[in-house]
Amino acid sequence: MLATLPHLFSSAILLGSALGVPLTGTGECPTEPSTPQCYRYHSEFPPESQWLDLPCIISRTRAAMVAYADNGPDEAENVISAIQSVSGQAGIDPRIAFAVVLQESSGKVRPIVGDYGKSFGMFQVQIPGAAVCDGYAKNTCPLSIITNMVENGIYGHNGTGTPPERPGIAYWLSTEGGDVAYAVRGYNTGSIPNREDLTDATATATYVSDIGNRLVGGLLGTQHQATCP
Repeated sequence: MLATLPHLFSSAILLGSALGVPLTGTGECPTEPSTPQCYRYHSEFPPESQWLDLPCIISRTRAAMVAYADNGPDEAENVISAIQSVSGQAGIDPRIAFAVVLQESSGKVRPIVGDYGKSFGMFQVQIPGAAVCDGYAKNTCPLSIITNMVENGIYGHNGTGTPPERPGIAYWLSTEGGDVAYAVRGYNTGSIPNREDLTDATATATYVSDIGNRLVGGLLGTQHQATCP
């Protein structure tokens, strides 16, 4: 059974230009940086003005899903469509969700179950009964399930039990006043142990740095790139 996903807040998150994300670009995306940057400290995280525009982020995501995720072409387009749709409903910048899905699973609609059997779906959420595409042949996973996986990642789950409440990206953006670095640290770790050194965490230490690199056009490859030594 698919998880029920109540909206965790009623108003849109006004994240910089989140409701006016650059939708058009030059038609050419910059070359992927040859050397990733280590964004260890909060003050180093790239500002929105340095991020790729949305068409380039989509282009990079599509390429990664084809090269690394083993999705069928229809599934890849459904992932892109679902992320844009759900992000719009939540009032968040879809570029953040694209960066997180690449970090978590390379956009795979059939990712492995992570964290010793606790994390499911493209966004690797710790939600009992979370949507997955297991059992569907390549390129046949329905849009409804893909959309539900995206909802899991963006809205999260406010249920109780085991595992406990697991907020989504939008919750953390709302809680942290739209601060993307803090929000993705919270999404990965469940808390923000150190508000200066964002690699000081028990989960994926370089998670925030990795997301920053993806937003500026780096790390086209698989997830968990470990951009800080």
